[in-house]
Amino acid sequence: MSTSTTYPNGQVLVSSALTQQQINVLVQKLTCGMLGINPVDPMQVRIDWQAEGQPDVPRPSVDVCYINCVTSATEYAQIARDRMFTGIGPITENWIYTRDWLISWDLYGPNSTDRVRQIHSAIFMDYFDEQFSLSNLYSVNSLPTPTRIPVEHNLQWYEHSHFHCDFYEAVSETIQDSIATSVEVKLNTDAGLAADFTVEK
Repeated sequence: MSTSTTYPNGQVLVSSALTQQQINVLVQKLTCGMLGINPVDPMQVRIDWQAEGQPDVPRPSVDVCYINCVTSATEYAQIARDRMFTGIGPITENWIYTRDWLISWDLYGPNSTDRVRQIHSAIFMDYFDEQFSLSNLYSVNSLPTPTRIPVEHNLQWYEHSHFHCDFYEAVSETIQDSIATSVEVKLNTDAGLAADFTVEK
């Protein structure tokens, strides 16, 4: 869904760039699908950690997944924007550029190793590839291997597995210039203001 911003000079920017909330909801929904959780269960696949401390995992026997989506300043994402101007009345400036999202999955619980494997495999499936592409997100071909990293929490050991990968987001933006309907003309001479009039369109 595009977002629109109107600037004080009357220009309007319309952008296809995903907001943080939009990509969080998208990845949460698709992650539930990858794990066979239907409908979406925000207790099993969580977007945010609590304000302080480590992830809130009630017991070592409980399976839970945390997702994290952040933009990444990769070299490809820093390539200059393509620009094109169209129109002869109101001028529209079109920008096309790429953003890099680093998406991470942290899974806790006795089945975390198998569940992270499910997510890793699902990234290669045509269905999930198409679902990401509907939001202009495209995974980088070279994916890292998921890793098992048990962690100690409240004097207990928790099974923990981690996986992350980069997604490129194709962003298009347009800037619409407003049309001037009139202009004020002032003619100044050494003697002062000689004329002041308005030209209407």
